[in-house]
Amino acid sequence: MKFKTVIFDLFGTLVDDFVSSVGQMHQEMAAALALPYEQFIRLWGQTAKLRIIGAFDTVEANIKYVCDTMNVHPGAEQISNAVEIRMKYIRQALQPRPDAVTTLRQLKEQSYKIGLLSNCSIEIPILWPETTFANLVKSPVFSSREHLKKPDPRIYHLACERLGATPENCLYIADGEDHELAAAAKVGLHPVLIRTSVQKTSGGSHQEAREWQDTTIAGLAEVLNLVNS
Repeated sequence: MKFKTVIFDLFGTLVDDFVSSVGQMHQEMAAALALPYEQFIRLWGQTAKLRIIGAFDTVEANIKYVCDTMNVHPGAEQISNAVEIRMKYIRQALQPRPDAVTTLRQLKEQSYKIGLLSNCSIEIPILWPETTFANLVKSPVFSSREHLKKPDPRIYHLACERLGATPENCLYIADGEDHELAAAAKVGLHPVLIRTSVQKTSGGSHQEAREWQDTTIAGLAEVLNLVNS
């Protein structure tokens, strides 16, 4: 079957996985806010699901929520410094994997529709226009903007609708986090797992990747072969 559309996941697919990309970000944020790191990181982690579904319109709102929960009230400059730290690290995390831009450019030159479907916090759509991907991906869909997240079937349908595509004509390329591949298949897309080293050590979040028995690639360049298979 010749596909007309390719929808990509972001972290672990077009860029490296988030956790390994942000280094000392949380330690630096806690220091900027003059908060004990262990308490801060525990509460910050507890807001992850809220971030992904867009409960916070800004990074400041997320920081203030955590600080209010801790019953501490950093000054405006401290909060601003913490925001700058987070945005700096996330910019770094959005650096393309070695073959990502080349693959997307070749797909675009061959007139394929290119989409993006990412479970992510609000920083990603804010920073997206700065990335190399912005001119290559036609209609990115971010969970924090849509207040939906994978594996909810509605967000897959939304990604297809934004591209003017039917699921049956779409490849979905992802690293298999949170059972996103099986969910894509149920909607009608053709899911493809991209193998990464993180999948072996990331616990339950990548269980699907470790058990996946369907189409698999080792690098993004292989997508160019799949679209014409």
